[in-house]
Amino acid sequence: MNKLYFGDNLEIMKELLKQNPNGFIDLIYIDPPFNSKRNYNVLYESIDMEDTKAQKQAFADTWSNVSYLDTLREIQDINMDLYEFINALDKINISKSAISYLATMGIRIWHMHKLLKKTGSFYLHCDPTMSHYLKITCDLIFGESNFKNEITWQRTNAHSDSKSYASTNDIIMFYVKSKSYIFNLQHRPYSENYIKKYYKHFDKNKRQFLDRDLTAGGLSGGGYEYTWKGVTKTWRCPQTTMEKYQAENRIYYTSKGTPRLKQFLDEMPGVPINNNWIDISPINS
Repeated sequence: MNKLYFGDNLEIMKELLKQNPNGFIDLIYIDPPFNSKRNYNVLYESIDMEDTKAQKQAFADTWSNVSYLDTLREIQDINMDLYEFINALDKINISKSAISYLATMGIRIWHMHKLLKKTGSFYLHCDPTMSHYLKITCDLIFGESNFKNEITWQRTNAHSDSKSYASTNDIIMFYVKSKSYIFNLQHRPYSENYIKKYYKHFDKNKRQFLDRDLTAGGLSGGGYEYTWKGVTKTWRCPQTTMEKYQAENRIYYTSKGTPRLKQFLDEMPGVPINNNWIDISPINS
């Protein structure tokens, strides 16, 4: 609990897997170096450690000099499908840098999958440079049916480019370990325009609400037919539920006396978050 590991995460995960062969992690989010030839060694400049050069190189975002053949042989021993996929790419006109990157990522994602609980989730943050290859890699490790979402995150504002569309998005792929995964749906607040348009009413306690139809109308499957406050129709809910709503001050009557259900704004969680994230402030220096 509450440990920060410093070093090559593959070696650390191998040791953790020996200690926890059935998995013990609820959620993994990774933001690995992209295959973009950038270098993040500056992060280590102020750290006092014995082998600074080796540790800095371990986090370099440059994969062309990485020997991937040993890693491929290791993948061959644990996941034949993943090995065949990467090996097939190695035989065609795909850069050795890309192959090395996929091998480096693949072996680590395999161990992450093993370390997750059956209820666990996995999020992989990447850019369009390798996202299509990483999607197949994760499909082979987690299983296609355990892919849940490809999230598009608008991480920055647009920059002018006269020869292509401005690149503003990164990709976050969401996978789960099994069908018994845990997912807590998140929400964002309603917009002011939405509230103004739909939550038009206030009750005697100044609680803001919108009103919803309680009649079944032409819905297939029918409903409950009875007379309520002189109105005979087919209702969506039984009379006992209507009486409960009435006692809780949840019935709103129109000018024609038709009862409608109050949906209070202060009881609503907001809009369920979808897979298009555009409301996070852009990253800056």
